[in-house]
Amino acid sequence: MKKFMLSCVAVLAVITIAGCSNSTVATTKGGKVTQDDLYESMKETAGPAALQKLILKDVLEENYGKDVTDKKINAEFDKQKKSYGEQFDTLLKQANLTEKSYKDTIRMNLLVEAAVKANTKFTDDDYKKAWEDWTPKMTAQHILVADEAAAKDLIAKINAGEDFDTLAKENSLDTGSKEDGGKLPEFDATTGYDPAFVAAAAKLKDGEVTAEPVQGQNGYHIIKMIKNPEKGNMKDHKKELETAMLDAKLKDNEYIQSVLAKLVKKADVKIKDEDLKDVMDSYTGKSSDKKESTTKKESTDKKESTK
Repeated sequence: MKKFMLSCVAVLAVITIAGCSNSTVATTKGGKVTQDDLYESMKETAGPAALQKLILKDVLEENYGKDVTDKKINAEFDKQKKSYGEQFDTLLKQANLTEKSYKDTIRMNLLVEAAVKANTKFTDDDYKKAWEDWTPKMTAQHILVADEAAAKDLIAKINAGEDFDTLAKENSLDTGSKEDGGKLPEFDATTGYDPAFVAAAAKLKDGEVTAEPVQGQNGYHIIKMIKNPEKGNMKDHKKELETAMLDAKLKDNEYIQSVLAKLVKKADVKIKDEDLKDVMDSYTGKSSDKKESTTKKESTDKKESTK
């Protein structure tokens, strides 16, 4: 969040300065700082990143602005605010963000999401591969402990008839779930849980407890399945599969870059400031063309010099 805010400040500064006359920003006994002075100074540091973001925003707005409504932005904002709870306002202040600037962040994310969705088509093979990895949403409870010996001891107690909920409250290191008997929100392979945990849970039937401790990133889990639905047929879950595949694309920075590059090339971007004319080269491919052209020229020069 803090990183985004810094870029936001740079963007706003460039917009303000570039659109104004050569007015005085500050004075000292030694002279004055004009808006042109400030613009030229910022252009060397924050300028390239700021201009790139402005151009990308314009390109995305032109193509997908109508798809990103205030209703969607507010819904996502409220969702995130609820997930952070009482810490939300503090986190905004720590990042020097306001509710408005954070909603601007959400808008940009939703524009990128709309662009990726509109420019991504999945084949039958893609769906088949996704189906192999897909699991329906499960509900389970767990006990998290630090070492394997403690986990094995708890499994023995559960097998001997002791209450899982009580043991979770007394022993689990997961403070977010222990007081509710280790019960977790509904999850699947895309939820962000430890893959080892999800894989072990997926093998359990309703009411079944893992026979051995499951080693995860934060310790050892004992998992008790509450509800593990049947996987069913692929044709009945195409929407979930598509959502999972799109989520994967949205986590792939290289893929997002390729989508944005197509849009930028179609946008006929023209940069009039000579010092900033190369800022979109990573999207237009011109930098690669220049490098290739330079390499060819150097190669030709070498050949000529050996004659």
